[in-house]
Amino acid sequence: MFKNRLGAMILISSLILVVIPMTVGAESYKKIINETDNGKTISVKTGDVLDVRLTTTAGTGYSWHLDLSDGLHLIDTNNYASDSIKYGGSRIQEFVIKAAATGIQKVKGIYKRSWEKETGNESTFMVNINVV
Repeated sequence: MFKNRLGAMILISSLILVVIPMTVGAESYKKIINETDNGKTISVKTGDVLDVRLTTTAGTGYSWHLDLSDGLHLIDTNNYASDSIKYGGSRIQEFVIKAAATGIQKVKGIYKRSWEKETGNESTFMVNINVV
C-alpha cells in the first residue's frame, strides 16, 4: 500500500511540474495600439489581446467608431480622461479586442458624430493585424 501511495505522489508531482509551466506560458499577450500605429501592420498570436486607445475631445459629440474584421472580437470598451478632467479636455476611448482567428485582420476607425453622415473629411484610423 505504501508503494502505491508513493507512486501516486510521484506521478502527481511530475504532472504538476509539467502542467504548471505550460499554463504559465499559455497566457495571452496584451498589445497597446494608438494613433502612432495608424497604417502599420502589427503581428500577434491567436488569443492575444489588443488594447486600442484613441484620443477624443470631451463635449464635442465626436467619438471613434470601429469596424473589425471577422477574426477580431470586441471584448470591452472604456472612456476615460487622459490628462485633465476639464470640459473639452482630451479623453481616451479604449477598445479591448481579442485576436480570435489567424490571418490578416483589420481594425478600421472613423472619428465622427454618430448622428452625422460621413463626408469623406473625417479622421480615420487603420491597422492591419497579422494573427499567427
